[in-house]
Amino acid sequence: MRTPIAYALLAFAAPGLAAPARQATTTAPVKEAWDKTAPRATAATVRLNPVPGRPSAGYLTITGGGQPDRLIGATAPGARIEMHSMTMAGGIMSMAKLDAVPVPAGAAVSFAPGGNHLMIFGLSAPIKTLPITLAFGSGKKVTVTAKVQPVGDAAHAGH
Repeated sequence: MRTPIAYALLAFAAPGLAAPARQATTTAPVKEAWDKTAPRATAATVRLNPVPGRPSAGYLTITGGGQPDRLIGATAPGARIEMHSMTMAGGIMSMAKLDAVPVPAGAAVSFAPGGNHLMIFGLSAPIKTLPITLAFGSGKKVTVTAKVQPVGDAAHAGH
């Protein structure tokens, strides 16, 4: 049996242990509401460049809304973002800046290693997430939070 003094000591020494145990409750997962008329962005990640001062790469999947649209830009706090494509021709890989990327209605468009990607300039502080706002030709804007993969993370292997 615990006395009031014991509760007080526990409250200061280890907050949360002094409170009586509560029965665990479970709730059903909350499904994100999505306006199917607007584009949606998911699975966003940023791979930091191991060379300081060099741009990092951003990857994500965009699912088109009810009408065809075009991705025309991306922004993030404290960074400059360009859209780029990677192509292989004659054994030579080349990269080109993109002004827009078509997003067909209801279709998925991937930004992935070896293909279209976001080049992110100016990331300086160690960060764990980066909010990226995508701008579309229709005037719609979508913000997605990208998980930042630190240099040396196992996810970098082979890329």
